[in-house]
Amino acid sequence: MKLSSSAIAAVAAAFLAGACATGYQPDPAEAGRITYPTVDAALAAVRARPGVTESQRDGWTVIEDKAHYETWLFSPAGHPAHPAVVKRTELSGAGGTRTQTAAMCGGSQEECDKLAAQLRAADKKTPEQAPVNIPADRPRGGSRY
Repeated sequence: MKLSSSAIAAVAAAFLAGACATGYQPDPAEAGRITYPTVDAALAAVRARPGVTESQRDGWTVIEDKAHYETWLFSPAGHPAHPAVVKRTELSGAGGTRTQTAAMCGGSQEECDKLAAQLRAADKKTPEQAPVNIPADRPRGGSRY
Protein backbone atom coordinates (compact mmCIF):
# COMPACT_ATOMS: atom_id res chain seq x y z
CA MET A 1 0.00 0.00 0.00
CA LYS A 2 1.51 3.26 -1.04
CA LEU A 3 0.11 6.73 -1.28
CA SER A 4 -0.23 7.55 -4.94
CA SER A 5 1.38 10.67 -6.37
CA SER A 6 -2.07 11.98 -7.29
CA ALA A 7 -3.29 11.42 -3.71
CA ILE A 8 -0.30 13.33 -2.32
CA ALA A 9 -0.93 16.15 -4.80
CA ALA A 10 -4.65 16.18 -3.90
CA VAL A 11 -3.89 16.36 -0.17
CA ALA A 12 -1.45 19.21 -0.75
CA ALA A 13 -3.87 21.10 -3.00
CA ALA A 14 -6.77 20.70 -0.58
CA PHE A 15 -4.60 21.85 2.29
CA LEU A 16 -3.33 24.88 0.39
CA ALA A 17 -6.87 25.84 -0.56
CA GLY A 18 -8.16 25.42 2.99
CA ALA A 19 -5.43 27.22 4.93
CA CYS A 20 -6.64 30.46 6.42
CA ALA A 21 -4.68 33.61 7.22
CA THR A 22 -4.18 33.66 10.98
CA GLY A 23 -1.00 35.68 11.20
CA TYR A 24 0.97 32.54 12.08
CA GLN A 25 3.94 31.93 9.80
CA PRO A 26 5.76 28.60 9.92
CA ASP A 27 9.53 28.70 10.40
CA PRO A 28 11.14 27.42 7.16
CA ALA A 29 13.93 25.73 9.13
CA GLU A 30 11.38 23.81 11.23
CA ALA A 31 9.27 23.02 8.16
CA GLY A 32 12.13 21.00 6.70
CA ARG A 33 12.50 18.79 9.79
CA ILE A 34 10.49 16.30 11.75
CA THR A 35 11.37 17.16 15.31
CA TYR A 36 9.91 14.08 16.95
CA PRO A 37 12.24 11.18 17.79
CA THR A 38 9.99 8.47 16.30
CA VAL A 39 7.04 8.10 13.97
CA ASP A 40 4.88 6.95 16.90
CA ALA A 41 5.85 10.04 18.92
CA ALA A 42 4.96 12.27 15.97
CA LEU A 43 1.59 10.57 15.53
CA ALA A 44 0.69 10.90 19.22
CA ALA A 45 1.80 14.55 19.42
CA VAL A 46 0.10 15.66 16.21
CA ARG A 47 -3.13 13.85 17.10
CA ALA A 48 -3.15 15.67 20.47
CA ARG A 49 -3.07 19.13 18.90
CA PRO A 50 -6.30 21.09 19.15
CA GLY A 51 -8.29 21.58 15.96
CA VAL A 52 -6.61 18.94 13.79
CA THR A 53 -8.62 16.77 11.42
CA GLU A 54 -7.81 13.14 10.72
CA SER A 55 -8.75 11.03 7.72
CA GLN A 56 -7.63 7.95 5.82
CA ARG A 57 -6.40 8.10 2.20
CA ASP A 58 -5.07 5.04 0.38
CA GLY A 59 -4.53 3.43 3.80
CA TRP A 60 -2.43 6.35 5.06
CA THR A 61 -3.47 8.34 8.13
CA VAL A 62 -3.68 12.00 7.11
CA ILE A 63 -3.74 14.66 9.80
CA GLU A 64 -4.28 18.28 8.79
CA ASP A 65 -3.23 21.02 11.18
CA LYS A 66 -4.42 24.20 9.50
CA ALA A 67 -3.30 26.36 12.43
CA HIS A 68 0.31 25.36 11.70
CA TYR A 69 -0.15 25.03 7.90
CA GLU A 70 0.88 21.37 8.12
CA THR A 71 -0.35 18.11 6.67
CA TRP A 72 1.04 14.92 8.22
CA LEU A 73 0.90 11.56 6.42
CA PHE A 74 1.52 8.34 8.39
CA SER A 75 2.16 5.09 6.52
CA PRO A 76 -0.01 2.01 6.86
CA ALA A 77 1.50 -1.10 8.45
CA GLY A 78 1.89 -2.86 5.09
CA HIS A 79 3.92 -0.08 3.45
CA PRO A 80 7.57 -1.07 2.73
CA ALA A 81 8.94 2.13 4.36
CA HIS A 82 6.76 1.67 7.48
CA PRO A 83 6.84 3.14 9.94
CA ALA A 84 7.01 6.37 7.96
CA VAL A 85 5.80 9.93 8.36
CA VAL A 86 5.72 12.76 5.85
CA LYS A 87 5.18 16.36 6.95
CA ARG A 88 4.19 18.96 4.37
CA THR A 89 4.24 22.60 5.51
CA GLU A 90 2.82 25.52 3.52
CA LEU A 91 5.21 28.46 3.40
CA SER A 92 4.30 31.90 2.04
CA GLY A 93 6.71 34.57 0.99
CA ALA A 94 7.37 37.28 -1.55
CA GLY A 95 7.77 34.62 -4.25
CA GLY A 96 4.37 33.07 -3.52
CA THR A 97 3.35 29.90 -1.75
CA ARG A 98 5.32 26.66 -1.68
CA THR A 99 5.26 23.50 0.36
CA GLN A 100 8.29 22.20 2.27
CA THR A 101 8.32 18.44 2.70
CA ALA A 102 10.13 16.41 5.34
CA ALA A 103 9.99 12.66 5.89
CA MET A 104 11.23 10.04 8.31
CA CYS A 105 10.97 6.30 7.82
CA GLY A 106 12.02 3.08 9.47
CA GLY A 107 12.16 0.86 6.42
CA SER A 108 15.28 -0.03 4.49
CA GLN A 109 17.34 2.69 2.83
CA GLU A 110 16.02 1.50 -0.54
CA GLU A 111 12.39 1.82 0.58
CA CYS A 112 13.02 5.26 2.11
CA ASP A 113 14.59 6.37 -1.17
CA LYS A 114 11.55 5.06 -3.06
CA LEU A 115 9.25 7.04 -0.76
CA ALA A 116 11.33 10.19 -1.35
CA ALA A 117 11.18 9.61 -5.13
CA GLN A 118 7.40 9.19 -4.92
CA LEU A 119 7.12 12.50 -3.05
CA ARG A 120 9.37 14.26 -5.58
CA ALA A 121 7.18 12.92 -8.40
CA ALA A 122 4.10 14.33 -6.67
CA ASP A 123 5.91 17.64 -6.19
CA LYS A 124 6.54 17.86 -9.94
CA LYS A 125 2.79 17.62 -10.49
CA THR A 126 2.24 20.58 -8.16
CA PRO A 127 4.89 23.18 -9.05
CA GLU A 128 4.57 25.16 -5.81
CA GLN A 129 6.10 22.25 -3.91
CA ALA A 130 9.64 22.27 -2.49
CA PRO A 131 12.05 19.30 -2.43
CA VAL A 132 11.70 16.44 0.02
CA ASN A 133 13.94 16.48 3.07
CA ILE A 134 14.71 13.07 4.54
CA PRO A 135 17.54 13.80 6.98
CA ALA A 136 20.68 11.81 6.21
CA ASP A 137 21.61 11.73 9.90
CA ARG A 138 18.64 9.55 10.80
CA PRO A 139 19.41 5.83 10.63
CA ARG A 140 16.95 3.75 8.68
CA GLY A 141 15.84 0.21 9.19
CA GLY A 142 14.83 -1.51 12.38
CA SER A 143 12.91 0.41 15.02
CA ARG A 144 15.22 3.46 15.25
CA TYR A 145 14.65 6.62 13.23
